[in-house]
Amino acid sequence: MRKLLCIILIFMTMLTSGCIEKKEKPSTTRKYLVYNLGELPSDLLMVNSHNVREKDLLLALFEGLVREDKDGEIVPAMAETFDISEDKLQYTFKLRQGIHYSNGSNIRATDFVRFFHDILLEKESVFSEQLYCIFGAKDFSMGKVGFEKVAIVAKDDSTLVIRLNSPNDYFINILSNPVFTLRKNDMNIRSWKDSYEKIQYSGPFTIVDINKEGEISLLKNEKYWRAYEIVSNEMLFTSIKDEEKTLANFETTEYDHTSKIDVFVSPPINEGINLRMEKKTLAVPSQSMYYLTFNLNTKGLVEDNNFRKAISAIISKEFIIQTISKDLAVPAVNYTPYSNINDKSSKLIFGVFGSRGKGIEYLKEHLKNNKYDKKPELIMIYESKNLDSRIAKEISKNIKENLDEVAKNIKGYLDAEDYLDVKVTCTGYKKDELEKVVQQGGYNILFSRIDEEYGDIYRFFSRWTSTSKYNVYGYKNLDYDKIIERALLEKDSKNKIAIYNEAQEMLAKDLPCIPVYIVNTVICKKENIKDIYTTRSGNLIFDYAYKDNAMGIK
Repeated sequence: MRKLLCIILIFMTMLTSGCIEKKEKPSTTRKYLVYNLGELPSDLLMVNSHNVREKDLLLALFEGLVREDKDGEIVPAMAETFDISEDKLQYTFKLRQGIHYSNGSNIRATDFVRFFHDILLEKESVFSEQLYCIFGAKDFSMGKVGFEKVAIVAKDDSTLVIRLNSPNDYFINILSNPVFTLRKNDMNIRSWKDSYEKIQYSGPFTIVDINKEGEISLLKNEKYWRAYEIVSNEMLFTSIKDEEKTLANFETTEYDHTSKIDVFVSPPINEGINLRMEKKTLAVPSQSMYYLTFNLNTKGLVEDNNFRKAISAIISKEFIIQTISKDLAVPAVNYTPYSNINDKSSKLIFGVFGSRGKGIEYLKEHLKNNKYDKKPELIMIYESKNLDSRIAKEISKNIKENLDEVAKNIKGYLDAEDYLDVKVTCTGYKKDELEKVVQQGGYNILFSRIDEEYGDIYRFFSRWTSTSKYNVYGYKNLDYDKIIERALLEKDSKNKIAIYNEAQEMLAKDLPCIPVYIVNTVICKKENIKDIYTTRSGNLIFDYAYKDNAMGIK
């Protein structure tokens, strides 16, 4: 008994004196924030893709003549000032004194001349057309003239002059696009993952390391003219593609400071409600929109305008988005997010709730002129990714259910028994596969997203002219073409808006496509991540962002 008591006393003495080492879990606190970019871009030129997330990296590394601030205003960036001539054709940019690349070399007006020259030469660029408003730019891009015919001129080291073909109220917005941030188009930009140390950065941060997991370590660019305003000295961008894995890294509490994520965009849809309830999400409207586009090159259902109008009438956009998550999108009532922004007299074109009554009337008109020897099929296609897949399936389900319900009300009308049971097929494809299917034409309806980023908010309407390379859907209306031609030549802003509203009404009448949703940028972030802001096109800006370690959130 005494022996046992001695052992207990010895053990207690050792415990209180600290002789037994306590095993403590290492601290997970880190000063820098981690943002999951998703898939890494193939290069840092990024002119062949509309991927919004990739361009978050561009805005962290490079800067252009102008930029969008946290209030959504376009403000001078490397250009300290810009003046517009009285006829609104000539833009004179005065560069700031003492602006440098990350290696300390001077940035001059000729650097911007060279940059725009290289951008216009990119054959695979989806952004070159945005510069065609510049005199001579289109002809140079198409190989018809030399660059000396393009009205982009460096008057001296700090003065850049650009002259347009005709007034364009959105030219400054166009220049705020991340793809027009200054960088040298060389092999280092092309093979950036191996040559990041050789790149001359012009923006807030530089890349100092890329590890085998695809994690990008960023360090503040001390040569950047606005470095004193950049809050974080370092950041980490990860490249996890899988949504579930990204969420797991966002919520993990295990010690692994390189894998934990503080911020990411577009959480898994099935987790969206829980994250919102935990106040971990922020939904910000963007300029991206989803559309249902009809393949008018095919025979059958969608060839008839009354059937297309019936589809537009019976779809309940509000019901569908409420079924999925109200944070993800806002039902569209016009063809672009800002069609009526300056014209209070303009009316809303599309409803957000389904109307079976209108659907019945349109289908009756459709049946007067169409007979079917066999059960008709409606083939809908989409890109098989998170949001697109979920919404496309809900839309196809909504169409089928409403068509069946409408059919009950007109059963027997004009002997339409075969017609009443429409087969609706909804198929998703990977991006490259989808593009092939669209070109081949084996579908009736395409559900897709269009990102009209950083530019003319009416550019969407030019897509539907007979000569547009984007119009592969068979829509042709010479009167519509003339309206767009008038709009492009119109110099008065108010008259231009009125003409585009005219174009919108004609497009809504012919209905080659239906606007469905304006997409929200859904940001997931920890509570201690402060002062991230987004552009109107949905890009995340980290200039003032930081991790508040004082809050004690890991």
